[in-house]
Amino acid sequence: MKLKKAMILFGVVCILNTMIAGCGSGSESAAKTEESQTGEALSEELNDASLKELDGNTEEPQENTVGKWQVLEQDVAAAVDADFLGKVRKMEEDSFFIVERKVKILDDGSIIYSSPSSDADIPDSQLIHVVFEEDTHFYLKDTDENGEGYGNEEAGFQDLKEYMSVEMKGSFKNDEFHATEIRFF
Repeated sequence: MKLKKAMILFGVVCILNTMIAGCGSGSESAAKTEESQTGEALSEELNDASLKELDGNTEEPQENTVGKWQVLEQDVAAAVDADFLGKVRKMEEDSFFIVERKVKILDDGSIIYSSPSSDADIPDSQLIHVVFEEDTHFYLKDTDENGEGYGNEEAGFQDLKEYMSVEMKGSFKNDEFHATEIRFF
């Protein structure tokens, strides 16, 4: 009789453990799914939000399909006065390709930039195609010996060279950046 009760108790414990493990992983995956959907919704809201320029004017909302590349976050874009940053890696007749130049605002308000070395071998899949129209504005950014910009001189596409850094305004469409303004140095 004791053995029979012990076997029943052991079976009940096993069933309860199986139920708890099954419910736990199910609710955990449901929570992860809900969390990822919430994150995607927030990401879409941020991408659809209009960016404000430093002078306080509001630009048109960014047309941004979900893709591999996204414009800068609103606070970073406002701080650097650009929608996306890059370093020119390949030139074509009427467009060019860049590698992303990352930017981060530190707690003290300072801004740091990072990009791959000009010598780094970057696969084409990591390059971003930049296209522009004839009304796109090009500016050569004047910089001092510390690399700080203090003015912009009108320029053209022909003035842009490989390995120059670019600050661009525009938006992504099908993982191509459609520039309305390009500043380079």
